[in-house]
Amino acid sequence: MKNLSYIIFSLFLVFGITSCSEVDDDMFYYKGDAMLNFNKGTLIDESVLIDTDYKDIKLSYGTIEAVTGSHTVNLVFDASKSTAVEGVDFIIQQGTDGLVDGEVGGTFSIRLLEPAIGVNKTAVFTLQSSTMKFADFDQVLTLSWKLQCTVDSFLGGGFFLADPGLFTGTWPQEIVEGPTPNTLILKDYIETGFDIVLSYDASGNVTFEPQQTGFINGADGMISIKMATDGTPSKFDACNRILTLRANYFVTAGTFGNVTDLFTGM
Repeated sequence: MKNLSYIIFSLFLVFGITSCSEVDDDMFYYKGDAMLNFNKGTLIDESVLIDTDYKDIKLSYGTIEAVTGSHTVNLVFDASKSTAVEGVDFIIQQGTDGLVDGEVGGTFSIRLLEPAIGVNKTAVFTLQSSTMKFADFDQVLTLSWKLQCTVDSFLGGGFFLADPGLFTGTWPQEIVEGPTPNTLILKDYIETGFDIVLSYDASGNVTFEPQQTGFINGADGMISIKMATDGTPSKFDACNRILTLRANYFVTAGTFGNVTDLFTGM
């Protein structure tokens, strides 16, 4: 009798779990209207490479269910919420798209025009259709873009006006690319025959290892340079050709403190 009760109870559990699973599956399976939304993010960041004039991109939209019938979807520019001007800063090359039976989305074509140095452009878009409903989410897309400069843009003719924080005076300073990727070399900086090697990343952050400058400070001996000890970063602005080096000059006996060495393109 005990075994029979156990079998009945086990069958009840299996049936109950199976039934609940079927109910849960139906509960979370959407079978409604094919509602429109921006389906690949609503904050899009782009950049246009310097001296290329423009960059062509796609803006994606979708539906939460395959469509039935034929529909037209338009991309609408909201000038009141944008800093960019259509026809001046960007061009909508294809702002109308069609959806037919079974499709779940499409794209619009935008041409971003090369902005000026230091200028960030923003364009805000919405979707429009006279035959489709809209989801209650992801209805506004903000597209931002700026000028992307390269290390070649930064180097220019190779010479900068150096204004060191520890040493007096200014002088023309040659900066070149290093032999390894993402490195810059300050040629003969402070003293002839002593280069300073810097590393940089795509965001313009600059780092460097402790290195000797070649300058002998009397009985203190050779002055060396390392990154600032207060955590303030070194950076370079490729578009404006500015390198800001936060450094700490030191000798064996102690340090001269954190200073800023500034290099401005000539």
